[in-house]
Amino acid sequence: MLSTWHPAPSSLAGVLAGTWSVHAARDADLAARVLPDGTTCLVFQRGGTVLRSCDGAWRPWATTAVSGPRSGPFDFTLGAAGSLYIVQLRPAGAMQILGVAMSSLADRFEPLDAVVGSVPPRVADCVQSDADDGSCVRAIERWLLQRLWSQRAWCEVTDAVVGEVARRAGSIRVEDLARHVNLSRRHLGRLMHERVGYSPKRFARITRFDRAVQLGRRRPTVPWARVALDTGYADQPHLAREFARLGGIRPGDLRGAAAATIW
Repeated sequence: MLSTWHPAPSSLAGVLAGTWSVHAARDADLAARVLPDGTTCLVFQRGGTVLRSCDGAWRPWATTAVSGPRSGPFDFTLGAAGSLYIVQLRPAGAMQILGVAMSSLADRFEPLDAVVGSVPPRVADCVQSDADDGSCVRAIERWLLQRLWSQRAWCEVTDAVVGEVARRAGSIRVEDLARHVNLSRRHLGRLMHERVGYSPKRFARITRFDRAVQLGRRRPTVPWARVALDTGYADQPHLAREFARLGGIRPGDLRGAAAATIW
């Protein structure tokens, strides 16, 4: 397997985290698990891909697809010599790109053309050709920038809430979030459900989980009990329960043989 991270250009930094280009070996399928992190993923594939979605069923994935904001992991298998481009849209930016309520995509996998209409031929042709990763990623980014200009779905309140949850690494009460943006809990809940795809409480929970995942990866010699305390969990057993519930993994999996296939 060869995977490369392409950070978002400055013109898309507010809505796009970046893009993974993934290539399976020529002689073996690639099986991987993608953990929930609050993003919405656009997937462009070359070569057959099968996924197991949140309902546990294995099914073929459309050539271009959307994986909405997730409350749990999904698994995929990419055929030998196949390629994937996984475009990660930020929680406050996905609706700006897609132009639909994120509640309609939460924990769902849909063909991309069913959500945004047909993908421009220049993007589809690049992905399906033998073009290099840089060319394909730039073609996708140009298309996203055009959609961003046309949709104009930015919301100051959503941006402020997502930013505050990120700043607090998920360790914040819903009451404090509502107070931060001068909204009632009910109004904030409706707004977040529509524009981010999660309730404020669930979004904070997933943000904290993702923070623990990233710290656990970056600090492989730090005990998990320390990671738990640094990310707002009561103790290591609390962290372990969240890893099992949200990611279907144990913390140690991120530092063992399976780590390379857990994203």
